[in-house]
Amino acid sequence: MLLLATPLFYLLTKHYYAEDMIDIIEAVRSGQPIPALDLEEDIMKGVMIQFAVITFVLAVAMALTVRFISRRLWQPFDRTLCLIEGFRLENGRVPDFPESNVTEFVRLDSTLRTLMHNSLASYNMQKEFTENASHELQTPLAVFQSKLDLLLQSPDLTKRQAVQIQGLYETASRLARMNRNLLLLAKIDNRQYEQMEDIELTGFIGEMLPSLEFLADDIAICKEFAGAFSVWANRTLLECLVNNLVVNSVRHNRDGGEISISVGGNSLVVANTSDDPPLDGRLVFNRFYRPGNKPKGNGLGLAIVKAVCDYHGWTVEYAYKDGLHCFTVGF
Repeated sequence: MLLLATPLFYLLTKHYYAEDMIDIIEAVRSGQPIPALDLEEDIMKGVMIQFAVITFVLAVAMALTVRFISRRLWQPFDRTLCLIEGFRLENGRVPDFPESNVTEFVRLDSTLRTLMHNSLASYNMQKEFTENASHELQTPLAVFQSKLDLLLQSPDLTKRQAVQIQGLYETASRLARMNRNLLLLAKIDNRQYEQMEDIELTGFIGEMLPSLEFLADDIAICKEFAGAFSVWANRTLLECLVNNLVVNSVRHNRDGGEISISVGGNSLVVANTSDDPPLDGRLVFNRFYRPGNKPKGNGLGLAIVKAVCDYHGWTVEYAYKDGLHCFTVGF
């Protein structure tokens, strides 16, 4: 910067410091009288201008130097931050942090690496425990249900015993469904559904309608397909999402009510009539959430819907409009 400012210093010297000397030399050479001199004024102006130029040059040079040094200095930290932002437990891989000569950054990378390894180990242990527990529970539950079936078929049962066994059978069935749902949630969280395909949504729901109408029983299902569009999804999870939305609409509907399934505008809307008041949109997708402590379901259906949407990068929202409970999935 000082070298670039050299021409400016040359002009400053010529027109202020050496101006009077140049006038005297030219007057002597031409034989003219020596002109009046303003040496003091020129020196003062020259000093002030020179001071301002040097200050400006040094300020610009320091700003550029500090900016360059700061960028070089914080570059390893920025790369580490980018790696942390891209870290996912589901991938099962700890990123390789860049090397640095700064002691504090080396300690930071070492601490983060240890923390990620510990988090990954805990995640794998929890994943393995959930899968093993769910699988191990399936066999005793199935045996328990089969023995209850045999007891219900016994001719020596009294009415009271039959009622008690029927209650146990319903409880076992609810435990089995809960176990399957928890296992499904664990698989979704562990990203075990990697097979994706392009699915035409209206045709897909049209194929599911007969089974959905069977689930709805005496509740009418109205469909409204505004246009055909495709989604990139796992077929099993998409089917699970639609099933859970419809089953939830059936369980919380009223006798002779209606369910509407609308497809259009890159969204799927499932709405149902109900005598229930509006739900809490902040809690409705939480696991085991039951408004008003109602015994219907196990409180995991909408949590599965939310997990499927998060897995695919979709959105799901709840709203209460015109007496209808509406669930909107945005693709």
